[in-house]
Amino acid sequence: MARLGAGVRKRDDGTLEKRFTINGKRYSVYGKTSKEIVQKEQELRKKIELGIYTPNRNITLDGYFKEWIEAKRNSIKGSTLKTHISYYNKHISIKLGKRKIQQIERREIINFQSELVKTLSVSTVNSIIKTLKMILYDAINDEIIVKNPAENIKAVKETGKKATETYHRALTEEEQRAFMQEIKNDYYYEFIAMLLCSGMRSGEAAALTWNDVDYEKNVIHITKTVTFTEKGVLIVGDSPKSDAGKRDIPINDTIKSVLQRQLAKMGNIVPMRNNNIFVSVYGGLIYSHAINRAISDALKRLEKKGIHIDHFTAHALRDTFATRYIEQGGQPQTLKNILGHNSLAMTMDLYAHVLPNTKQKEMENLKISI
Repeated sequence: MARLGAGVRKRDDGTLEKRFTINGKRYSVYGKTSKEIVQKEQELRKKIELGIYTPNRNITLDGYFKEWIEAKRNSIKGSTLKTHISYYNKHISIKLGKRKIQQIERREIINFQSELVKTLSVSTVNSIIKTLKMILYDAINDEIIVKNPAENIKAVKETGKKATETYHRALTEEEQRAFMQEIKNDYYYEFIAMLLCSGMRSGEAAALTWNDVDYEKNVIHITKTVTFTEKGVLIVGDSPKSDAGKRDIPINDTIKSVLQRQLAKMGNIVPMRNNNIFVSVYGGLIYSHAINRAISDALKRLEKKGIHIDHFTAHALRDTFATRYIEQGGQPQTLKNILGHNSLAMTMDLYAHVLPNTKQKEMENLKISI
Protein backbone atom coordinates (compact mmCIF):
# COMPACT_ATOMS: atom_id res chain seq x y z
CA MET A 1 0.00 0.00 0.00
CA ALA A 2 1.34 3.41 -0.96
CA ARG A 3 2.35 5.59 1.97
CA LEU A 4 0.16 8.63 2.55
CA GLY A 5 1.81 12.03 2.82
CA ALA A 6 2.05 14.17 5.93
CA GLY A 7 -1.34 15.33 7.18
CA VAL A 8 -3.21 12.89 4.94
CA ARG A 9 -5.58 10.23 6.25
CA LYS A 10 -7.92 7.74 4.62
CA ARG A 11 -11.55 8.15 5.68
CA ASP A 12 -14.08 5.37 6.26
CA ASP A 13 -15.68 6.00 2.85
CA GLY A 14 -12.33 5.47 1.10
CA THR A 15 -11.65 9.12 0.25
CA LEU A 16 -8.49 10.91 1.34
CA GLU A 17 -8.43 13.96 3.64
CA LYS A 18 -5.55 16.41 3.91
CA ARG A 19 -5.45 18.73 6.93
CA PHE A 20 -3.21 21.78 7.16
CA THR A 21 -3.01 25.03 9.12
CA ILE A 22 -2.70 28.61 7.87
CA ASN A 23 -2.36 31.51 10.33
CA GLY A 24 -3.57 29.34 13.18
CA LYS A 25 -6.69 28.13 11.36
CA ARG A 26 -7.15 24.52 10.32
CA TYR A 27 -8.39 23.62 6.84
CA SER A 28 -9.21 20.33 5.11
CA VAL A 29 -9.43 19.19 1.50
CA TYR A 30 -10.76 15.88 0.17
CA GLY A 31 -10.16 13.72 -2.88
CA LYS A 32 -9.88 10.21 -4.26
CA THR A 33 -6.15 10.37 -5.02
CA SER A 34 -3.05 12.02 -3.58
CA LYS A 35 -2.70 14.04 -6.77
CA GLU A 36 -6.24 15.37 -6.39
CA ILE A 37 -5.82 16.52 -2.79
CA VAL A 38 -2.46 18.17 -3.58
CA GLN A 39 -4.17 20.15 -6.34
CA LYS A 40 -7.09 21.08 -4.08
CA GLU A 41 -4.73 22.18 -1.32
CA GLN A 42 -2.87 24.46 -3.73
CA GLU A 43 -6.16 25.95 -4.98
CA LEU A 44 -7.42 26.53 -1.44
CA ARG A 45 -4.15 28.15 -0.34
CA LYS A 46 -4.33 30.46 -3.36
CA LYS A 47 -7.91 31.50 -2.52
CA ILE A 48 -6.96 32.23 1.07
CA GLU A 49 -3.95 34.24 -0.09
CA LEU A 50 -6.16 36.31 -2.43
CA GLY A 51 -8.83 36.76 0.23
CA ILE A 52 -11.57 35.07 -1.82
CA TYR A 53 -12.05 31.92 0.26
CA THR A 54 -15.47 31.49 1.87
CA PRO A 55 -15.58 29.32 5.02
CA ASN A 56 -18.03 26.40 4.97
CA ARG A 57 -20.38 28.02 7.47
CA ASN A 58 -20.83 31.09 5.23
CA ILE A 59 -20.87 29.61 1.75
CA THR A 60 -24.10 30.10 -0.19
CA LEU A 61 -25.60 27.63 -2.62
CA ASP A 62 -24.62 29.95 -5.49
CA GLY A 63 -21.05 30.09 -4.23
CA TYR A 64 -20.81 26.35 -3.84
CA PHE A 65 -22.42 25.68 -7.24
CA LYS A 66 -19.61 27.55 -8.98
CA GLU A 67 -17.08 25.19 -7.38
CA TRP A 68 -19.29 22.15 -7.93
CA ILE A 69 -19.88 22.68 -11.64
CA GLU A 70 -16.19 23.41 -12.20
CA ALA A 71 -15.27 20.10 -10.56
CA LYS A 72 -17.80 18.26 -12.76
CA ARG A 73 -16.38 19.55 -16.05
CA ASN A 74 -13.88 16.73 -16.39
CA SER A 75 -16.19 13.90 -15.39
CA ILE A 76 -19.52 14.34 -17.22
CA LYS A 77 -20.63 14.99 -20.80
CA GLY A 78 -21.00 18.54 -22.04
CA SER A 79 -24.72 18.03 -22.71
CA THR A 80 -25.25 16.88 -19.10
CA LEU A 81 -23.23 19.82 -17.84
CA LYS A 82 -25.38 22.16 -19.93
CA THR A 83 -28.54 20.65 -18.44
CA HIS A 84 -27.32 21.06 -14.84
CA ILE A 85 -26.36 24.68 -15.48
CA SER A 86 -29.71 25.40 -17.12
CA TYR A 87 -31.73 23.85 -14.28
CA TYR A 88 -29.65 25.66 -11.67
CA ASN A 89 -29.64 29.12 -13.26
CA LYS A 90 -33.27 29.10 -14.39
CA HIS A 91 -34.83 27.59 -11.28
CA ILE A 92 -32.66 26.61 -8.28
CA SER A 93 -30.58 29.77 -8.01
CA ILE A 94 -33.61 32.07 -8.17
CA LYS A 95 -35.19 30.36 -5.17
CA LEU A 96 -32.27 29.11 -3.05
CA GLY A 97 -29.06 30.53 -4.51
CA LYS A 98 -28.52 33.28 -1.90
CA ARG A 99 -29.19 30.95 1.04
CA LYS A 100 -26.27 29.65 3.08
CA ILE A 101 -26.12 25.90 2.49
CA GLN A 102 -26.03 25.15 6.22
CA GLN A 103 -29.32 27.03 6.65
CA ILE A 104 -31.34 25.42 3.85
CA GLU A 105 -34.21 23.40 5.32
CA ARG A 106 -36.17 20.44 3.99
CA ARG A 107 -39.47 22.35 4.01
CA GLU A 108 -37.96 25.06 1.79
CA ILE A 109 -37.14 22.45 -0.83
CA ILE A 110 -40.61 20.89 -0.57
CA ASN A 111 -42.19 24.33 -1.12
CA PHE A 112 -39.80 24.90 -4.02
CA GLN A 113 -40.85 21.59 -5.56
CA SER A 114 -44.53 22.47 -5.14
CA GLU A 115 -44.06 25.80 -6.90
CA LEU A 116 -42.25 24.17 -9.82
CA VAL A 117 -45.10 21.72 -10.40
CA LYS A 118 -47.47 24.62 -11.08
CA THR A 119 -45.61 25.67 -14.24
CA LEU A 120 -43.41 22.76 -15.36
CA SER A 121 -43.88 19.13 -16.38
CA VAL A 122 -43.47 16.45 -13.76
CA SER A 123 -40.38 15.00 -15.45
CA THR A 124 -38.70 18.44 -15.55
CA VAL A 125 -39.50 19.11 -11.88
CA ASN A 126 -38.04 15.75 -10.86
CA SER A 127 -34.89 16.43 -12.90
CA ILE A 128 -34.42 19.83 -11.23
CA ILE A 129 -34.78 18.34 -7.75
CA LYS A 130 -32.40 15.54 -8.72
CA THR A 131 -29.77 18.13 -9.69
CA LEU A 132 -30.27 19.91 -6.36
CA LYS A 133 -29.88 16.63 -4.46
CA MET A 134 -26.61 15.89 -6.28
CA ILE A 135 -25.20 19.29 -5.31
CA LEU A 136 -26.17 18.87 -1.67
CA TYR A 137 -24.80 15.32 -1.46
CA ASP A 138 -21.43 16.62 -2.61
CA ALA A 139 -21.70 19.37 0.01
CA ILE A 140 -21.76 16.55 2.57
CA ASN A 141 -18.54 15.10 1.12
CA ASP A 142 -16.97 18.55 1.39
CA GLU A 143 -18.13 18.67 5.04
CA ILE A 144 -20.22 21.80 4.54
CA ILE A 145 -23.30 20.00 5.88
CA VAL A 146 -23.76 16.69 7.69
CA LYS A 147 -27.14 15.77 6.17
CA ASN A 148 -28.79 16.42 2.83
CA PRO A 149 -32.04 18.36 3.46
CA ALA A 150 -33.42 17.02 0.15
CA GLU A 151 -32.54 13.39 0.84
CA ASN A 152 -36.00 12.00 1.67
CA ILE A 153 -38.04 14.23 -0.60
CA LYS A 154 -39.91 11.94 -3.00
CA ALA A 155 -40.16 12.51 -6.72
CA VAL A 156 -43.45 13.90 -7.99
CA LYS A 157 -45.67 11.15 -9.37
CA GLU A 158 -47.10 11.26 -12.86
CA THR A 159 -50.88 11.59 -12.68
CA GLY A 160 -51.45 10.41 -16.24
CA LYS A 161 -51.69 6.88 -17.58
CA LYS A 162 -48.89 4.35 -17.69
CA ALA A 163 -46.62 4.09 -20.71
CA THR A 164 -48.40 0.87 -21.74
CA GLU A 165 -51.65 2.85 -21.96
CA THR A 166 -50.46 6.10 -23.49
CA TYR A 167 -47.30 4.85 -25.28
CA HIS A 168 -45.14 6.98 -27.50
CA ARG A 169 -46.83 8.47 -30.52
CA ALA A 170 -46.75 5.93 -33.35
CA LEU A 171 -48.33 6.55 -36.74
CA THR A 172 -51.02 4.27 -38.06
CA GLU A 173 -50.23 2.60 -41.37
CA GLU A 174 -52.60 5.00 -43.13
CA GLU A 175 -50.96 8.04 -41.49
CA GLN A 176 -47.52 6.66 -42.29
CA ARG A 177 -48.32 6.25 -46.01
CA ALA A 178 -49.88 9.73 -46.29
CA PHE A 179 -47.04 11.43 -44.43
CA MET A 180 -44.18 9.73 -46.28
CA GLN A 181 -45.84 10.50 -49.63
CA GLU A 182 -46.19 14.16 -48.66
CA ILE A 183 -42.60 14.58 -47.51
CA LYS A 184 -41.07 12.64 -50.39
CA ASN A 185 -39.68 15.74 -52.11
CA ASP A 186 -38.36 17.36 -48.91
CA TYR A 187 -34.59 17.74 -48.48
CA TYR A 188 -34.72 15.67 -45.30
CA TYR A 189 -36.80 12.82 -46.78
CA GLU A 190 -33.95 10.29 -46.75
CA PHE A 191 -33.03 11.14 -43.17
CA ILE A 192 -36.66 10.75 -42.06
CA ALA A 193 -36.96 7.50 -44.03
CA MET A 194 -33.86 6.14 -42.27
CA LEU A 195 -35.39 6.86 -38.86
CA LEU A 196 -38.60 5.14 -39.89
CA CYS A 197 -37.05 1.99 -41.35
CA SER A 198 -34.24 1.46 -38.80
CA GLY A 199 -35.54 2.69 -35.44
CA MET A 200 -32.46 4.87 -34.91
CA ARG A 201 -32.57 7.89 -32.66
CA SER A 202 -32.30 11.18 -34.52
CA GLY A 203 -28.87 11.94 -33.03
CA GLU A 204 -27.56 8.52 -34.01
CA ALA A 205 -28.60 8.94 -37.64
CA ALA A 206 -27.14 12.45 -37.73
CA ALA A 207 -23.78 11.10 -36.55
CA LEU A 208 -23.57 8.30 -39.15
CA THR A 209 -20.64 8.26 -41.56
CA TRP A 210 -20.23 6.09 -44.63
CA ASN A 211 -17.61 4.17 -42.69
CA ASP A 212 -20.38 2.96 -40.37
CA VAL A 213 -22.07 1.14 -43.26
CA ASP A 214 -20.67 -2.38 -43.36
CA TYR A 215 -21.93 -4.06 -46.54
CA GLU A 216 -19.73 -7.09 -45.94
CA LYS A 217 -21.51 -7.92 -42.67
CA ASN A 218 -24.72 -6.24 -43.90
CA VAL A 219 -25.07 -4.00 -40.84
CA ILE A 220 -24.82 -0.36 -39.82
CA HIS A 221 -22.57 0.21 -36.80
CA ILE A 222 -24.08 2.61 -34.24
CA THR A 223 -21.16 3.88 -32.16
CA LYS A 224 -21.78 7.59 -31.64
CA THR A 225 -24.44 10.27 -31.47
CA VAL A 226 -24.84 13.99 -32.03
CA THR A 227 -24.94 15.93 -28.79
CA PHE A 228 -24.59 19.45 -27.42
CA THR A 229 -21.60 20.88 -25.57
CA GLU A 230 -21.94 22.92 -22.41
CA LYS A 231 -22.12 26.05 -24.59
CA GLY A 232 -24.83 24.60 -26.82
CA VAL A 233 -22.61 23.73 -29.80
CA LEU A 234 -23.66 20.64 -31.73
CA ILE A 235 -20.90 18.00 -31.95
CA VAL A 236 -20.52 14.27 -32.56
CA GLY A 237 -20.16 12.57 -29.19
CA ASP A 238 -18.07 9.49 -28.44
CA SER A 239 -20.96 7.22 -27.52
CA PRO A 240 -24.74 6.82 -27.94
CA LYS A 241 -27.27 7.37 -25.19
CA SER A 242 -26.18 4.26 -23.22
CA ASP A 243 -23.84 1.26 -23.49
CA ALA A 244 -26.71 -0.69 -25.04
CA GLY A 245 -26.87 2.06 -27.67
CA LYS A 246 -23.65 0.74 -29.21
CA ARG A 247 -25.06 -1.84 -31.56
CA ASP A 248 -25.32 -3.13 -35.12
CA ILE A 249 -28.54 -2.64 -37.07
CA PRO A 250 -29.10 -5.16 -39.89
CA ILE A 251 -29.43 -3.66 -43.38
CA ASN A 252 -32.52 -4.71 -45.34
CA ASP A 253 -33.60 -3.73 -48.85
CA THR A 254 -35.47 -0.65 -47.62
CA ILE A 255 -32.42 0.68 -45.78
CA LYS A 256 -30.26 -0.03 -48.84
CA SER A 257 -32.63 1.99 -51.02
CA VAL A 258 -32.46 4.93 -48.56
CA LEU A 259 -28.66 4.87 -48.68
CA GLN A 260 -28.73 4.69 -52.49
CA ARG A 261 -31.11 7.66 -52.69
CA GLN A 262 -28.88 9.65 -50.36
CA LEU A 263 -25.83 8.83 -52.45
CA ALA A 264 -27.71 9.91 -55.59
CA LYS A 265 -28.64 13.18 -53.87
CA MET A 266 -24.91 13.81 -53.40
CA GLY A 267 -24.43 13.45 -57.15
CA ASN A 268 -23.37 9.78 -57.10
CA ILE A 269 -19.92 10.88 -55.99
CA VAL A 270 -18.17 8.13 -54.04
CA PRO A 271 -18.16 9.55 -50.49
CA MET A 272 -15.16 9.80 -48.22
CA ARG A 273 -15.41 7.03 -45.63
CA ASN A 274 -15.43 9.42 -42.68
CA ASN A 275 -17.94 11.82 -44.23
CA ASN A 276 -21.39 12.09 -42.67
CA ILE A 277 -24.11 10.31 -44.62
CA PHE A 278 -26.68 12.98 -43.79
CA VAL A 279 -25.94 16.70 -43.55
CA SER A 280 -28.10 19.77 -43.05
CA VAL A 281 -29.07 22.10 -45.87
CA TYR A 282 -26.08 24.19 -44.78
CA GLY A 283 -23.69 21.26 -44.96
CA GLY A 284 -23.25 20.77 -41.21
CA LEU A 285 -24.63 18.41 -38.59
CA ILE A 286 -28.39 17.98 -38.54
CA TYR A 287 -30.28 19.53 -35.62
CA SER A 288 -33.33 17.59 -34.46
CA HIS A 289 -35.41 20.79 -34.58
CA ALA A 290 -34.75 21.03 -38.34
CA ILE A 291 -36.33 17.58 -38.76
CA ASN A 292 -39.23 18.48 -36.49
CA ARG A 293 -39.82 21.64 -38.51
CA ALA A 294 -39.87 19.63 -41.76
CA ILE A 295 -42.40 17.27 -40.17
CA SER A 296 -44.60 20.16 -39.01
CA ASP A 297 -44.53 21.76 -42.46
CA ALA A 298 -45.59 18.48 -44.09
CA LEU A 299 -48.45 18.09 -41.59
CA LYS A 300 -49.64 21.62 -42.40
CA ARG A 301 -49.62 20.85 -46.12
CA LEU A 302 -51.62 17.67 -45.50
CA GLU A 303 -54.11 19.64 -43.39
CA LYS A 304 -54.73 21.98 -46.31
CA LYS A 305 -55.46 18.90 -48.44
CA GLY A 306 -58.04 17.75 -45.93
CA ILE A 307 -55.86 15.06 -44.36
CA HIS A 308 -55.48 15.53 -40.60
CA ILE A 309 -52.67 13.82 -38.70
CA ASP A 310 -52.08 14.68 -35.04
CA HIS A 311 -48.80 16.48 -34.45
CA PHE A 312 -45.72 14.35 -33.84
CA THR A 313 -41.94 14.78 -33.66
CA ALA A 314 -39.01 12.82 -35.06
CA HIS A 315 -39.06 10.41 -32.11
CA ALA A 316 -42.45 9.13 -33.31
CA LEU A 317 -40.69 7.64 -36.33
CA ARG A 318 -38.67 5.41 -33.99
CA ASP A 319 -41.89 4.43 -32.23
CA THR A 320 -43.59 3.76 -35.55
CA PHE A 321 -40.73 1.46 -36.58
CA ALA A 322 -41.05 -0.48 -33.30
CA THR A 323 -44.81 -0.75 -33.68
CA ARG A 324 -44.60 -2.05 -37.26
CA TYR A 325 -41.85 -4.47 -36.19
CA ILE A 326 -44.03 -6.13 -33.55
CA GLU A 327 -47.16 -5.99 -35.69
CA GLN A 328 -45.37 -7.92 -38.43
CA GLY A 329 -44.22 -10.69 -36.09
CA GLY A 330 -40.86 -9.38 -34.86
CA GLN A 331 -39.66 -10.66 -31.49
CA PRO A 332 -39.47 -8.13 -28.60
CA GLN A 333 -36.03 -9.41 -27.56
CA THR A 334 -34.66 -8.72 -31.04
CA LEU A 335 -36.40 -5.35 -31.12
CA LYS A 336 -34.72 -4.48 -27.81
CA ASN A 337 -31.31 -4.96 -29.41
CA ILE A 338 -32.18 -3.04 -32.57
CA LEU A 339 -33.50 -0.08 -30.57
CA GLY A 340 -30.54 -0.11 -28.18
CA HIS A 341 -32.64 -0.44 -25.03
CA ASN A 342 -30.94 -1.48 -21.79
CA SER A 343 -33.60 -4.02 -20.87
CA LEU A 344 -36.46 -6.01 -22.34
CA ALA A 345 -38.71 -4.50 -19.66
CA MET A 346 -38.10 -1.05 -21.15
CA THR A 347 -39.10 -2.28 -24.60
CA MET A 348 -42.20 -4.06 -23.33
CA ASP A 349 -43.30 -1.10 -21.21
CA LEU A 350 -43.36 1.07 -24.33
CA TYR A 351 -44.65 -1.34 -26.94
CA ALA A 352 -46.60 -4.10 -25.18
CA HIS A 353 -49.79 -2.35 -26.34
CA VAL A 354 -49.11 -3.69 -29.83
CA LEU A 355 -48.99 -7.35 -28.82
CA PRO A 356 -52.74 -7.83 -28.28
CA ASN A 357 -53.27 -6.86 -31.92
CA THR A 358 -51.02 -9.72 -33.08
CA LYS A 359 -52.45 -12.46 -30.85
CA GLN A 360 -55.25 -13.44 -33.21
CA LYS A 361 -52.92 -13.72 -36.23
CA GLU A 362 -50.40 -15.77 -34.27
CA MET A 363 -53.06 -18.10 -32.90
CA GLU A 364 -54.41 -18.67 -36.41
CA ASN A 365 -50.93 -19.63 -37.61
CA LEU A 366 -50.33 -21.97 -34.66
CA LYS A 367 -50.71 -25.67 -35.53
CA ILE A 368 -50.88 -28.20 -32.67
CA SER A 369 -51.76 -31.84 -33.26
CA ILE A 370 -54.33 -33.29 -30.87
